Amino acid sequence: MLTEEKVVSFLEEKFSEEGFEECFLVDMELKGTSSLSVFIDSVEGVSFDTCRSVSRFLESRIEEGGLMDAKYKLEVSSPGVDRPLKFLKQYPKHLGRELDVQTTEGDVRGKLVEVEDDQIVLEVKPGGKKKAPTERKAINFDSIKSAKVLVSFK
Repeated sequence: MLTEEKVVSFLEEKFSEEGFEECFLVDMELKGTSSLSVFIDSVEGVSFDTCRSVSRFLESRIEEGGLMDAKYKLEVSSPGVDRPLKFLKQYPKHLGRELDVQTTEGDVRGKLVEVEDDQIVLEVKPGGKKKAPTERKAINFDSIKSAKVLVSFK
């Protein structure tokens, strides 16, 4: 039977290969022996080819070991904008984008302008006023409960 630990082990093996060193697991959803969804990311972002390669790798390991049902569902994708950012290393590729951040001290919305070792810096409008000058707000990474990238169609 497939376990989350086995999936992590398989992914560590794949991510040690040339061209996949920057990849990392963001999340997974394992439903018994019938369905596995894996969400991966990398510093540069994840391409379709990367997802396909990881999917085929996992598929071969699953089938070699008979670890899931004969008709199982396997999905490998990037987290997408609907999933919150979980790791500090996910933030740099979103520099310049609007984030909605829930912290232990309240909610903050602003443009991501810096990512440091243990914090992010947002450019925010005080009081949400559009014409007000922006201020920089540093947020310690360990105080972030949830952070989502806001999609803009401008």
